[in-house]
Parts: sequence; structure tokens; C-alpha cells
Amino acid sequence: MTEQPPPTLEQVPEQVPELTLAKQIVLPFKILISPLKTFSQLAKRPTAKGLITLAALIVLVTAVAQYASASRIVLTVNSQPVDFLVTESFEGWYVGAFTSTVLGIFVYWAIFAIGLTLVSRTLGGAKTSWRVLLVGFGYVLSVFIVLYAVRTIMYLALPPIKFDLSTWPPSTEDQINQAVSHMQEAWGSSYAYQIGTVFTFIALIWMVLLATIAVRALRGVGWARAGAIAAISYTFTLFLFGIP
Repeated sequence: MTEQPPPTLEQVPEQVPELTLAKQIVLPFKILISPLKTFSQLAKRPTAKGLITLAALIVLVTAVAQYASASRIVLTVNSQPVDFLVTESFEGWYVGAFTSTVLGIFVYWAIFAIGLTLVSRTLGGAKTSWRVLLVGFGYVLSVFIVLYAVRTIMYLALPPIKFDLSTWPPSTEDQINQAVSHMQEAWGSSYAYQIGTVFTFIALIWMVLLATIAVRALRGVGWARAGAIAAISYTFTLFLFGIP
């Protein structure tokens, strides 16, 4: 009798029930609360429907965060202070900033997920399909929901800043440098700004930890190897795109 090969992670046991639509929708939150258990479930039965929820939530919190940041800007029009939100330049800035941020996040996800997939397959582990890995690793960006929610709160807690500009954003290098300097002077000592800055780095570490758990659950490797795969993949993504 020939020996049967061991089952792979991409094979779905019959006893694993299919997730209901409601459970698939809340998957991004389950990843944040119980990552090891949730990633283990995704290894047995991957589902991309929760990624739709994740994408929608990221788009929503990003839009709110951009609006909150704009609400802190006061421009000078005809020697009078005017809220940026009511100026003609706001709509163009908002659409551009929102679009570039959302596209940047999804490119960030694509590079990070593909990097995790390539590095994890190179360094070995259980045989797992590309679909399982790309879907599973996509949920690592659930951290962005919390990150941009915290940034929204931070912006709303900061005092408005008056700039000697009639339009936004600044157009010349000198204007940009002066605006950045003005923001640092006005907000740098604020507890809200400091907490928001620190939380950005916490979110990055959180993302690497989630990626480590995902690699261990989806590839069946040890914690040390999973951590190395996550660190290499995220370092490469950070080198290309910087801090989100």
C-alpha cells in the first residue's frame, strides 16, 4: 500500500462550515480581536468577501480623516481669516488628497501582500495556494481602520491654524516649508499630536505582528521564521512607500 501525501492547507476539510455573509463582513474586526484563530480559519476556507468590507471601511475612515484635517486649516482671503472648508480650493484639494491616499493604501496592500506571499513561498512552509495567501494577507491591513480613526480624533482635537495663504495646498517650496514649520510650532507640543504620532508607529508594529500571525497560520512555519518573513516584507514595503 502506497503512503498518502499529507494534506495541504489549501484543502478544505468537510467539517469546516462555510462562513455566513454576516460573518464574512465582520472578518476585518475579527482579525484585530482574534487574529490567530481567524487566520487559521482563513487557511482552511479563504473568503474575499470580507476584503470588500475592509476596503469600504478604509475608504470611509480615510475620507473622514481627510475632512477632519482640512477643518483645522484657516486661510487668509482679502486679509480676512476664512475656513478652508468653505473656499473654492477645498473641493479640488479634497478629491485629490482623498484619491491619492486611497490609491496609496491599496498599492501599499498589494505590494505588502505580494511581498509576504513571495517571501513566504521562498522560505518554505506548508503548500498553500496563491489565492489563500493573497486573500489572507490582505486582511493584515485591517489595522488601517484603527489608524485613520485615531488620526481623525487627533485632527479634531488639534486647534485650527491660520496660514497667510489664500489657497491650499501651498504651491512653492518656500510656502510648503513655512506651512510645515508653522504646523510643527502650533501642534508639536500638543498631546493629541504626540499621541497620534506615537500611535502611527504602534500601528506599524501591530501590522507586522498581524503579518507574523498570518504567515504562521497560512504557511505552517515557526514563529521565528514567520516573524522574519513579515519583517522582510514590511521593510521592503516601507522602503518603497514610507509610512502610510
